[in-house]
Amino acid sequence: MDVINLEKAVRLMDGDKQLFGDLFEIIEGSLAEKFRNIETALNSENPDDLEMYAHQFKGALRNVAADEACALLEKLEKCGARSDFSVARDLFPQLKPVVDRVLELYRSRTWVSAFPQGSSS
Repeated sequence: MDVINLEKAVRLMDGDKQLFGDLFEIIEGSLAEKFRNIETALNSENPDDLEMYAHQFKGALRNVAADEACALLEKLEKCGARSDFSVARDLFPQLKPVVDRVLELYRSRTWVSAFPQGSSS
């Protein structure tokens, strides 16, 4: 599974690399809060919050086709629905390294070549 599915990202952005960059800036600015919310839900064993915050985080990353991180967040979301904090506590530490790889790919700007020439920059 790709850290970022660039083919999907280009389709989602309708070829607009400026939009892709703008979305990443928004996501990057909210990461600390997103991680904190999930950690708080885990620590308080609040299944509704775990499900909701994992779902919100997944939605943000789905917008930029970060498929691997979305798959982990979907598992966390399901853990909230099942009140399965044991599995969720095993999954949560796996999330940051995956999100870090997403950010690394974004920051490398290697993704730019996946977008059509002449699209917004």
